[in-house]
Amino acid sequence: MKKYYKFVFGVFFFCLNVAFGQGEGVNWYFGSTAGLDFNTSPPTALTDGALETNEGVATISSESGQLLFYTDGRSVWDRNHQITPNGTGLTGDSSSTQSAIIVPKPNDPNIYYIFTVDNEAANDGLRYSEFDLTLNGGNGDVTTFKNVPLWTPTAEKITAIQHANGIDFWVLSHAWGGDGFLIFEVTSAGVNETATVQNIGSDHSGDSSKTIGYMKTSSTGDKLAIAQWSSGSFVEIFDFDDATGIISNPIKLENVFYPGAQNGAYGLEFSPNAELLYVSDLSFGSSIESTVHQFNITLGNQADIENSDVILYQGSDIIGAIQLAVDEKLYLANTGNPFLDVIEFPNEIGTAATYLNQEINLQGRQSRFGLPTFIQSFFVGSIQFENVCLSDETNFTLNTTEENITSIAWDFGDGGTSDLMNPSHTYANTGTYEVAVTITVDGEIRVTTREITIYTVPTANPVSDYLLCDDISNNEIENFDLSTKIGEALGGQSDVDFNVAFYASLENAENNENQLPLSFDNTTNNQEIFARVFNSAQASCHDITSFTLIVNPLPVANTVDDYDICDDQSNDGFEIITTTQFDSAVLLNQDASDFVITYHLTQEDADDDISALPINFQTTDNPQQVFVRIEAAGNATCFDTTDFEITITPAIIANEVNDLFECSFLDNPNMATFNLASQNDEILDGLTGTYAITYHLSPQNAMMNVDPISSTHTNTTNPQQIYVRIEDTTNASCFDIIDFSINVLATPIINENETLYLCTDGVVVLSSGVPADFYNWSNGESTESIIVDTAGTYTVEVGNSYTVFGEQQNCSNTKTFTVIESGPATGIDVTITDWTNYQNTIAVVVQGLGDYEYSLDGINYTDLNLFENLLAGEYTMYVRDKNDCGIVTQPVYLLNYPRFFTPNNDGFNDNWQIIASDSDPTLEIYIFDRYGKRITTLHPLSKGWDGNYNGKKMPSGDYWFKVERPMIGTIYTGHFTLKR
Repeated sequence: MKKYYKFVFGVFFFCLNVAFGQGEGVNWYFGSTAGLDFNTSPPTALTDGALETNEGVATISSESGQLLFYTDGRSVWDRNHQITPNGTGLTGDSSSTQSAIIVPKPNDPNIYYIFTVDNEAANDGLRYSEFDLTLNGGNGDVTTFKNVPLWTPTAEKITAIQHANGIDFWVLSHAWGGDGFLIFEVTSAGVNETATVQNIGSDHSGDSSKTIGYMKTSSTGDKLAIAQWSSGSFVEIFDFDDATGIISNPIKLENVFYPGAQNGAYGLEFSPNAELLYVSDLSFGSSIESTVHQFNITLGNQADIENSDVILYQGSDIIGAIQLAVDEKLYLANTGNPFLDVIEFPNEIGTAATYLNQEINLQGRQSRFGLPTFIQSFFVGSIQFENVCLSDETNFTLNTTEENITSIAWDFGDGGTSDLMNPSHTYANTGTYEVAVTITVDGEIRVTTREITIYTVPTANPVSDYLLCDDISNNEIENFDLSTKIGEALGGQSDVDFNVAFYASLENAENNENQLPLSFDNTTNNQEIFARVFNSAQASCHDITSFTLIVNPLPVANTVDDYDICDDQSNDGFEIITTTQFDSAVLLNQDASDFVITYHLTQEDADDDISALPINFQTTDNPQQVFVRIEAAGNATCFDTTDFEITITPAIIANEVNDLFECSFLDNPNMATFNLASQNDEILDGLTGTYAITYHLSPQNAMMNVDPISSTHTNTTNPQQIYVRIEDTTNASCFDIIDFSINVLATPIINENETLYLCTDGVVVLSSGVPADFYNWSNGESTESIIVDTAGTYTVEVGNSYTVFGEQQNCSNTKTFTVIESGPATGIDVTITDWTNYQNTIAVVVQGLGDYEYSLDGINYTDLNLFENLLAGEYTMYVRDKNDCGIVTQPVYLLNYPRFFTPNNDGFNDNWQIIASDSDPTLEIYIFDRYGKRITTLHPLSKGWDGNYNGKKMPSGDYWFKVERPMIGTIYTGHFTLKR
């Protein structure tokens, strides 16, 4: 709750005494024989009226407030409600918006001018007639100056205001068919019949229905407003200079009023301080209704003024004319009803103006659209004051046009006095005081009085926040009955003397505008509301406090599953339960910070919010029923309940089991796979019921029943501890945990199976290659290694022996040896291709048990048995057993011959011989000349032929040869050249 001490003070302007000329406007006749007398407060209904008028009417009274005469613009009734002898045939029209206005002739107490306006821009237009009070036996009558034309055609509008000189008057109308204002001056010389036409503002033309609508000046004489009804309806506001009659600064308000033909702005009136403008807005379309607008015209521009629009009334009553009265309230014609509406405080902005519908009872007479049109100056108060709340400084002003005041004396009614023109005074007590002001003007003493009431300022007491529970929509919007907070705000103060209104902002509360209805839907959660406690008789005397509208989330007590818990080792059927563990289930998706959760042993306790259980409570029954209450934080009326049952199951006591031992993998001495489920029977031995067994690698995981491992488990450390959770399948909270270790027994790791070769007539050693406790060979031996001389397959079991729980457990591995017999080649077959320079080959085929490789140099061996691209000459073929069982060799000869020789004893090519002939002593070599004659036979071991025959040199030329090779059964032939 917040407290606001700022006060907003109203300004009041009242006519208290007719000494300065306000009695002229105290008697009203209008409508269907209706009337009001403002000599009393509130005004008294008059039932002696004679006229019947739908709209326009004017009345005039004396300065002392005595009725003189009235008119509907066609006929004139005297003070006795009789039509005067010459009082008919005026050219106004009772269906003209403002059919007439009555203006006194300055400095002549008997002469008045009746200005009349025809309806719908008809030909009679604007005219005036003279009325003399001395005629008709002192009851007055229209003189021969009757229906004097001034302008035609005109709109149905006329108003008047006193000249700034305090003597003369301005009469204003508006020409039809243009933007011309018609301004006439009434002086002691009479009516100046020549209009001053000022073209300013909007055009008034078109359909004759647009002639309808009021025109008014403010009572202060500085503002002018005009309304145009029907399609395109608007209101235009001007500044008016009551010294020069000049109109200026038009501001047009449009698109605010009911659109379309036969709709729009009709009546209008200024507030007494001329800061606000009130407009009645009529609709005769698909629905008949009206609206009353308030505009703040101090804002100075169209947009801001239109945006300041406050709707004071909207409904089916047809609100017509609006007229300021001497009590400075506004009265509104409620068409077709025996009532007038009232705006109580027209200087107040917004709803603080206080619109009262059907407030003034006309005692059976009917109101129509119109109310009397007056010179607006009649309603300027003689004594003005502002600030009427106790402890305020009340400011007083004397409103007069007199310029020659030589002295002034104020009496404030409580003993206080002042000789200032505009004094201030602070009253010590509340009450009604008669204020008197006495002035001396040109030696004449004038006195006026008025009553002022000083009102008590109430105290706005603290108001607690208003909490409601949200509905199932959970939209944080609820309907608040603000009337329930009136008593808190008053705090014992009288609800007759004081009242309380509520607002959505401090500004609205201070300005008394946009009052909230008592049945109010909040717009946001945690919305601050401002309570204005005010004096019922004077709303400006107020104090402000605030409180918050809080919509608590609708609590939902979500279902809590029944809770089964395992008993402790006592197995007594009772346990200590922590209630907060159930909060999340109760809340579900609700925000815990918004709610309070309590637990109870009975539904009644939960409903009444009593005997809440402690967070840790001891059960008293088995099963134990628990009732849950969830309520909105800070709002005990906003709650929901649910219940659940706690069952305590007897504790499980599982059997301890032995550790497990397994032989390791053959490739890792520290890892093995264990069948953990082999322990199950021993764990459950003697237990009854159904159980779930899971295995875990830590006691925490077993406790929380997370990350179970497979019952077929390969260890990760050696040894490794295994934790077993034994859980009742009907109650997960009932479980036991035991543990055992799994141990890996190392199995010897042996090398891969081996293949060994046994040379013919040799032996080979077979070795397991690893240390172990025992060796079992397939030939019956039991040593780490053995010697064999026979090819075949041999196996050895290599193992370690362990004692487990008093019994021997062997962990063994098996290795296989394959012994294959091998040996040197037992036969070699060589095939050659020679007699070429470079394309000679040797191929070999071998017989034997071994796996052989081949070489021509005994160093570089190959698996290929074909050697190619060889030169002629002598070679040795090496055949080697790959298993080192021996090498066999065989010589190989490749033959060739030279293509020429030069027997010139230079040491180069001096002889011709078969190349590599010495490798085969069996060769038979024959040389022939070209004619086939054998010249010589060469021995393969000789140097060859020297080119001579029988000691003689043979000539150069080609010679032939034949070589027989018995070793391989081949004959070679060819030819060569002897060069000299």
